[in-house]
Amino acid sequence: MNENTVRCPRCGGSFDCGVTDLSTPCACKAVTLEASALAALRQRYAGCLCVTCLRDVQRDASRLDAPKA
Repeated sequence: MNENTVRCPRCGGSFDCGVTDLSTPCACKAVTLEASALAALRQRYAGCLCVTCLRDVQRDASRLDAPKA
């Protein structure tokens, strides 16, 4: 484990967080979340979530916003 390895508070998995690494941007920069989803995550979890969990949140949020058939 290196100094950037942390545990995801949502799933418990370990991942390399690049939020403080200026040479390699964090992979989470590739995941775009609505402001409401970000606010909910900040209230629920302390610290960064892994990219897999962020993508899950993104997918779930888009399902909620999808028009009903």
